[in-house]
Amino acid sequence: MDETLRKIQACKNCELCKHQKPLAQCSYEADCFWVGLSAVKTRDDKDIPLSPSTNTGKLIQQIEFFANGSTFHKTNVVKCVPLNNDKIRYPSKQEMKKCFSHLEDEINILKPKVVFLLGKQAASFVLNEYGINECEFNDDFSYKTYTVKGCKFVPVHHPSYILVYKRKQIDKYIQAIESHI
Repeated sequence: MDETLRKIQACKNCELCKHQKPLAQCSYEADCFWVGLSAVKTRDDKDIPLSPSTNTGKLIQQIEFFANGSTFHKTNVVKCVPLNNDKIRYPSKQEMKKCFSHLEDEINILKPKVVFLLGKQAASFVLNEYGINECEFNDDFSYKTYTVKGCKFVPVHHPSYILVYKRKQIDKYIQAIESHI
């Protein structure tokens, strides 16, 4: 994994690296992956994707706490922060495509049992790259699983969506995710 981490941190596939060094986590094992869309602005070079310093990261940490010995790896489709006039924006499909090989490397090296795709954009893009052209989210949190190369991919609502629009259903959301771990 060290070589993949160095490769990610040295990446110059697009212009996004000029804003901030790519965010990546060095893991040596992982039963589960969390895959967000893109990095956020950070002041610390040691920060990791989906950091517990963010609301999204705090909810993910809460889910991990009750996951009975499972190991986790946090990453994003796009490792750098996409900015427009110093404001975070969604990455373009081309930026996602340029960074996708890094996600594939992480998956191939760590061989997780399950990959949670956080939110519609990340889920639709990743599944589409594997030839799956469907991605559904419903209000009862019954998440569909897709198997690619022996690994389960589970598109789930983004934690920030849950925290803003479905706060009263956080426990149900957590249980739905835990049922796939």
